[in-house]
Amino acid sequence: MSFIQRTHSFFEKPQARLAGLWSAYFLFWGAIATFIPYVSLYYQTIGLGGTQIGAINSVRALVSFISAIAIAFLSDVLRRRKLVFILCVLGMIVTLAIFPFMASFITILPIMALYSAFQTPNIAILDQETLSLLEDPANYSKVRVGGAYGIGVITLAAGLLIDLPGMSQSFIFTLHILLMLPLLVLVLFLPESEHDGAIAQSPSARDVWALFKIPGFAFWLGMIMLYGIGDASVINFLFLHVRAIGGSASLMGLMTAFSIAGQILGFAVARRLKTRIGSRRIMIIAFVLRTIWFVLIGINKNPLLVLPIHILSGASFAFIDAGSVAYVNERTPGRIGTTAQALRSAVLIRLSAALGSLVIGALFQRFGSGRMYLIMAGFSAVSMTLAFILRQAEHRRETAVEA
Repeated sequence: MSFIQRTHSFFEKPQARLAGLWSAYFLFWGAIATFIPYVSLYYQTIGLGGTQIGAINSVRALVSFISAIAIAFLSDVLRRRKLVFILCVLGMIVTLAIFPFMASFITILPIMALYSAFQTPNIAILDQETLSLLEDPANYSKVRVGGAYGIGVITLAAGLLIDLPGMSQSFIFTLHILLMLPLLVLVLFLPESEHDGAIAQSPSARDVWALFKIPGFAFWLGMIMLYGIGDASVINFLFLHVRAIGGSASLMGLMTAFSIAGQILGFAVARRLKTRIGSRRIMIIAFVLRTIWFVLIGINKNPLLVLPIHILSGASFAFIDAGSVAYVNERTPGRIGTTAQALRSAVLIRLSAALGSLVIGALFQRFGSGRMYLIMAGFSAVSMTLAFILRQAEHRRETAVEA
């Protein structure tokens, strides 16, 4: 038996499969962590302002929203999630190789849009493939936490490397590629789920529309979008805020490590709470934690205090991610599962950013980061209240139907 055959056989074992999926999340999210948090710093080094940064992020989000759903739907139709994932990873590597040669707003805009078009569908494809490969979907949080470790370890390492004397900010592109290459090799050896082949009926555009007819589904997508709008201010402007109050790139990496500690804790707690309180209450907890984080980060002027505060950020994201993935998985048919997860992730990460980045960028430029985050605290508190009201209304309706 050849090395390739032995490796394939190894990953057929349940525990090895779990380890492989954990590692895939580690590499994928670790690679993203070298780029997305630091790219705003790169924009500043080439002379872009807050409004231009907001515009790039908004266009990136809009393109990603469309591509995530379209490419995920294609993977459902073809029933070849693994192949589509590999092609998207190759597309990311090519665009990253070109990116450092783009040094103006006009040239960065299309290349960032192209990168995001390849990157975003992989989130939903990886999530759905994981749910299909796991013997028990409840183990999703156990595997997904690999991404949290990846973000923490790699962001810290990237921050230390960027702080080295003479190190160019464009190093983030090289580091991103170096992490995507082993991910590509790993995915080639991981088994492909048999779930797709067991589904006789191929999905159609009508199935996508039918998702919005599921009671409460569209409203909870709206709640997920509101959370994502607030999170856009964290992803796109938090490192600029830390720099403004005196933090260094090394501190930013360490700060992300604290956030990951919060994610690890959050995923562990969410996994235990899922059967007790349900996916919707888990999402409400995410809003509570995010609101508290906005208040604390907005009033804090000491860069070192950002570290313990940022534990709340990681826990909040873990709750919204675990809760929303579980909610979508519970309510959508398997034949269109990847598309439904893509819609969820596109709304959480992309559509919300497209709607929020321009406004948040303008708030950042006019009021500064501290006051911007206090404004976002009020926005998050309103969103939290709406989510609570929606859950109560649905609970009353479901109780009446059961009676």
